[in-house]
Amino acid sequence: MAGTKKFTLAVGTIAVVAAAAWFGANYYAKTQIEEKLNAYLVENDIQNNVTWGSLDASILGNASLHDVKVVRKDDPAKFFTIKNVTVHDLQTGSDDKKVDFAFSGLADETGNSPFRAALMEKAGQLGYDSLPLLDGRVKGTLNEKQDTSDYDVTLSQPEVGNINLVLKADKIVELVNTVRTREEELKSNPLLLISALSPVTIRQLNVKFDDAGLMPRVVKVQQGVAPVEGKPTAQQKEAFDARLAKSESDCRQQAPTLGIADPESVCTAVSRFMKNEAKSLNVLASPNPPLQLMTFVMQTQMGNPQGIIKAVQQLNLKVTN
Repeated sequence: MAGTKKFTLAVGTIAVVAAAAWFGANYYAKTQIEEKLNAYLVENDIQNNVTWGSLDASILGNASLHDVKVVRKDDPAKFFTIKNVTVHDLQTGSDDKKVDFAFSGLADETGNSPFRAALMEKAGQLGYDSLPLLDGRVKGTLNEKQDTSDYDVTLSQPEVGNINLVLKADKIVELVNTVRTREEELKSNPLLLISALSPVTIRQLNVKFDDAGLMPRVVKVQQGVAPVEGKPTAQQKEAFDARLAKSESDCRQQAPTLGIADPESVCTAVSRFMKNEAKSLNVLASPNPPLQLMTFVMQTQMGNPQGIIKAVQQLNLKVTN
């Protein structure tokens, strides 16, 4: 009996110690992530623009912020609120910087998803009286020593679609530092931004849209009926199909004049997406060698057809479903 009591006491003591160690470690993790977050905000001069209600962190690595508010510097009346932000990775203060966070429940100052404003007057036409709040994830790396960076941004808008943007760019440190440290000068001298953009080169740019309800509405509106409950007649469907067929034919004729190497696959992919026959549209530019951004802009802005063709050819453009 005495042995049983000793065993029970030992187990209880171990449990108390383990619990204390767990909560102590979590408290330490919370302190560490708060220090990292504050350092990140100060480094980017937004320490007065980002606040949160509470923060949880564990020794497992992730941290969660709740009731986050992000206020625009140039207009404090404009802001975003975010219900939850999960920090998966955050490295600052070194040559190799990393950020990886997911968010859920993002709204603008009106309390609505920013997509509602982005759709503007089209929202009503497409039958969107309101939208669920926005979710997403932002990942980025910046190696200042090698002057290279990778970014991966996903925005998930229920009832509309998911957008994924991947950008891989080099010689971008000057641009990052200019935006971060010379904000007031940029307002009065936009040429500073052009100067900072000049050396930036693009290794890859990928934009993908996965439909989650937008395209069926677009198709119905194009067919001339209500975006949700509308039922097109056979004649309306035929007219819509004829317009899309002509657009696809025109695309195949015009694409080569713009430097697009594979007009067949490009135009077919776009047409299938616009007819809601394919749920995704993926646009990939992988220039080889990497493309200097300002050179591309200059070539396309000069109005020289040959310059435009050359610029587009350099993109090594692929469009798929």
